[in-house]
Amino acid sequence: MLLALAVILPTVCLLWFMTQAVKNERLAVRQKIIDVCNDDIALFKADVNRNLDTVQSSDLKRIESLIGNSDIWLWTNAIKGDADGLVIYDANNKLVYPVISEYQSSVFTSEIQKAFNLEQNGDYQKALDEYRIIMAANNTAIFPASMGVIRCLEKLGLHAETMDFFHKILWSDNRSIRKQFAANQVAMIRVKQIQWLDKHKDTVASSSMFTDLDFWYTKTENYPAEVTIWALEKMIKIASEYSEDYKLEKPIKNAEKIIDTEKISLTCATFFNDSETLRNWPLEEWKTIKTPHIFYVIRYVVGGQDVLLARTRENILSTFVTDIKNIAIAGIGIRLLDDINKVLFGVDETKNKPFITTDFSHHLPDWKLELYFESDSVFDNAASKQTAIYTWAGILVVLLILGSGAIAAQVISRQIKLNRLKNDFIATVTHELKTPLSSMRVLVDTLLEGNYNDQQQATEYLQLISKENARLSRLIDNFLTFSRMERNKQVFDIVRTDPAEIAISAAEAVQTKFNHKSCKFTVTIDENLPSISADKDAMVTVLVNLLDNAYKYSYDNKQIELRVFGENSYVCFSVKDNGTGMTRRQMKRVFDRFYQADSSLSRQAEGTGLGLSIVKFIVDAHKGQIDVESKSGKGSELKVLIPACKG
Repeated sequence: MLLALAVILPTVCLLWFMTQAVKNERLAVRQKIIDVCNDDIALFKADVNRNLDTVQSSDLKRIESLIGNSDIWLWTNAIKGDADGLVIYDANNKLVYPVISEYQSSVFTSEIQKAFNLEQNGDYQKALDEYRIIMAANNTAIFPASMGVIRCLEKLGLHAETMDFFHKILWSDNRSIRKQFAANQVAMIRVKQIQWLDKHKDTVASSSMFTDLDFWYTKTENYPAEVTIWALEKMIKIASEYSEDYKLEKPIKNAEKIIDTEKISLTCATFFNDSETLRNWPLEEWKTIKTPHIFYVIRYVVGGQDVLLARTRENILSTFVTDIKNIAIAGIGIRLLDDINKVLFGVDETKNKPFITTDFSHHLPDWKLELYFESDSVFDNAASKQTAIYTWAGILVVLLILGSGAIAAQVISRQIKLNRLKNDFIATVTHELKTPLSSMRVLVDTLLEGNYNDQQQATEYLQLISKENARLSRLIDNFLTFSRMERNKQVFDIVRTDPAEIAISAAEAVQTKFNHKSCKFTVTIDENLPSISADKDAMVTVLVNLLDNAYKYSYDNKQIELRVFGENSYVCFSVKDNGTGMTRRQMKRVFDRFYQADSSLSRQAEGTGLGLSIVKFIVDAHKGQIDVESKSGKGSELKVLIPACKG
């Protein structure tokens, strides 16, 4: 019990310590992850604020350089790098950009009606002359007259003159004619030119027909946003058919960018149409406007003018994406939410609560960055390595404790068994020594008192005394041999020996004991046996012990046989009897020291349990082996095999 307690208590304590260590490791890993995340977030916020500072500084410089300039071409090109839309108000809160369309009606005079009738009747030349007269005389009807000129020239097939007419209105150095047209009318003529060139592509070829896609804005006209959108969409539709031939991929993308800019700017201008909304909008701070689409707007006031720059979700997110990925840690989820709690980065919904929530200072004060654990297994994954070290160390220590306990238990068990054997041995020795001594004492007393009938009876008593004396001598010899075995001081005189002589000497030693009617003892020795290297006396002791055991465990009609024969490269000494035999368990332990199948003091067979252990010791010293064949109740056969000498 003490040993069990000595093993169990440390093991339980160690297991408790391991459990606490694993729990503490999970907490330590959690804190380490939080510390790492906090460090990464601090760097991330610093990078974002630095980027936003740079963008804001750049925006302000551009705005300051353009304030007071009404050239939309300059403004729209200035915002291409950072913003997607632009809204400008002058000092009087009047919208400067995007340009809003104003209704402009063309005067349909009687002269226009007359020319149109001639055109309808198929008299294209006269109609053309009338349209030209109107253009030269009346600028209020110049737009319908110019469209009539284009139609008549087309119907007359005068392609060169048509091209000249377009050039005269749109690109001539003489701007007097173009100045008579409103901006939206110029846009319509530019679209008409592209449509005309597309219609007559087989007869009129012009690789510059889509130049307007790249250079839509001019320094002379500020086109209304809706007109720009309409005109460029018409041009893109036609240009798509020529994309491969004229390599128009880039110009088309530029035109699409202008359309997006105009749409975003127009949407934002509509949102800020209420002056109260504009006044309440914070300065130099990104805020969200909710329209059919979500845009992020920052407001600057420079020189008394309000300038608002708008970004799409993708554009504003580009400020964060590269840096936000740098704080990606396995098992940690990241969400970026804007000021209306719209998720810009990460999953839209999560069941786990964030363990870190932070904002972005003055640039984005209402924006939030959330970090949350995707699952509890993140601790197990992160702590698994250290936990594995604890676990294996604990298992090793537990195994060492259990192993030490097992070894200690084995030693104690062996000691208990040894003590029991010693006690049994002392009792056995006492019994074995006492029996011949008592017999000799009784016989000696009888002879001394003269209590015998004649000399023959006295002789028998003396023979009995001699027999008991021999028995006592054998017991003492076995004890002495065992003692030498224990101290490894048994010395053998191994020489080349004839196995037949060993067998004959052993047979003679037991002949007297075996010489009575109830015992049949036979000796069979093959001829021409090879010599063996052996200590003759020791080998005789082996055979005598085997024969003595066969005699002791064969009670009635003893049949004992000693055979010596060659077997492969060995000489075999076989002792066979018809005695009680042995069980499998007894066969495994028969050569153990002090082992006796019947260990009670009332047993019939005499002995101390040392005989076969001495036999095993001597045979091992001769590099031989012992085989046992036995069945309970059917006798036993023990074979001693000693290597034969070569040559």
